[in-house]
Amino acid sequence: MPKISIVVTGVIASGKSTVCNYLKEFGAEYISSDELAKYIINNDARVKRLIEYFFPDYGSKEFIKKIFLDSDKRHILNSIVHPFVLGYLREYNSSSEVLVIEIPLYVEVRAWDIGDLVIATYASKEILLERIIKKWHTTLEEAKERLASQLGQEVKLRFANYRIDTSISFEYTKEQTRKVWEDLCICSFGKKT
Repeated sequence: MPKISIVVTGVIASGKSTVCNYLKEFGAEYISSDELAKYIINNDARVKRLIEYFFPDYGSKEFIKKIFLDSDKRHILNSIVHPFVLGYLREYNSSSEVLVIEIPLYVEVRAWDIGDLVIATYASKEILLERIIKKWHTTLEEAKERLASQLGQEVKLRFANYRIDTSISFEYTKEQTRKVWEDLCICSFGKKT
């Protein structure tokens, strides 16, 4: 069992994976709930059948566009996949002292029993839109739709023990993450790294 487990959450393109990778670099074990969801969708026959039934075009570019615009479809997809993902995370046994779990929808799925504390990443709306356009090759309008389809970052920040601003530079983000890491090490293990 880890001595401490940390949930990293935030909106789309807010730098969650970047922060998680820095924490991994500092010594934590890292699990991505998105990667876990992909694995479950591809390998669990029950989940596969349900997704094929409700979403025959799952994985296509059209599906990705539609899912961000249709909250009912998103809800169905999440209700199929999230119980499996959360069940796995609740049962996961880490031998690492620090376990970092990236859960973008932590607040939305009310996974309060997962993690000892929460880090929320954030950036300005302009930066978020710029990142979405660049990463997913969308138009500005599509980027706005994707961002609007999620719970606002100001809400997610309310549930955080630590907040990391990822909008300035990778170096600044890494420095903030290092400070959180050092604080956690001192508080949890009584040592400075």
